[in-house]
Amino acid sequence: MKAELLLKWNAIVGEGPVWDYRHDCLYCVDILRGQVCKFNPKSGENQVYEIGQYVGSVIPRSSDGLVLALQNGFGLYDEASRELTMIENPEAHLPENRFNDGKVDANGRLWAGTMQINPKEPQGSLYMLDINYNVERKLDNIYISNGLIWSADNQWFYFIDSLKGCVDCYHFDLETAAINHERKVISIDPAVGVPDGMTIDGDGNLWVAIYDGGRIIAVDSETGKIIEQVDVPAKKTSSCTFGGENLDTLFITTISENTDPEDEPLAGSLFSVKPGVKGVRANFYAG
Repeated sequence: MKAELLLKWNAIVGEGPVWDYRHDCLYCVDILRGQVCKFNPKSGENQVYEIGQYVGSVIPRSSDGLVLALQNGFGLYDEASRELTMIENPEAHLPENRFNDGKVDANGRLWAGTMQINPKEPQGSLYMLDINYNVERKLDNIYISNGLIWSADNQWFYFIDSLKGCVDCYHFDLETAAINHERKVISIDPAVGVPDGMTIDGDGNLWVAIYDGGRIIAVDSETGKIIEQVDVPAKKTSSCTFGGENLDTLFITTISENTDPEDEPLAGSLFSVKPGVKGVRANFYAG
C-alpha cells in the first residue's frame, strides 16, 4: 500500500496531525518554523498561523480556539485574533528543552511531552495539563516524547520514546489519570527506522510512523505483530492520524530537515491513503 501526495508542503519538521471533525479540517505543525497549519482537503487551502516559537503540537479546544504545546510551555491560541496566551512552562529551568507531541484524553486533558532541542540525554518528561490549567508530570527520563494514544475503552495508554525504539503500553485510569507500565508492545529494529508519531484505528490497532523508514506500520496492540504497511514517498515519516468525512483517510506528515531536495523532492509534504479501516474521533481540550 502506498500513500499519495496530498499537499506539497516542504515543512522542516511536519508533525502532530489532528482531524477536527466539526469543521472537516486537519491541523498540524511545522515545529521548527513555529507554524500551525489548518488544511482543508476539499478546497486544498492551507492556512498558516505564525506562533513565534517552536510549536510541538496543536489540539482544538472544545470551545473556540486551540491549545498548543510549545518551546516555552503550554498556551492557548485564538485563531480570529491570532493571539497567544501562555498558561504555564513546567520546564522554565530547562531552556534547552521544548515540547513535542501531544494528545487529549477522553476527559479533555492535554498530555504532551518534552525533549532536548538537540536530543542527547533523557532530559524530557511527559506532562498532563488538566482542564483547570494545572500541570502534572507523569513520566520522566525521556529522550524524545512521542506517539501517545489511548484505547477506545480507556483502559490502555500507548507511548513512544523514539530513541528507546519501542511502543510501551500502560494501564490507564481515566478518572485519576494514573498510568502504570504494563509491557512493551513492539520494539523497532534500528535498521528499519525510528518510531515517531502514532494513532489508533477503530479495531484497536496502532499505526506508527517510522522516521527514516519511509513508512507507516499497523501493529496489533495485543500481539505486537505488524499487520499492514503503508509506504510513504518521504523517508522521514513523522506522524499520522485518521480523518476525512468517514474517518477512513490516514493523513501523514513528513520532515524535510537534513534531506536532499534532489533525492527527496517530496520531503516535508503531507500525504494520505485509505487503508481500508476507520479511525476514531480525536478528543478536544476541555479547558
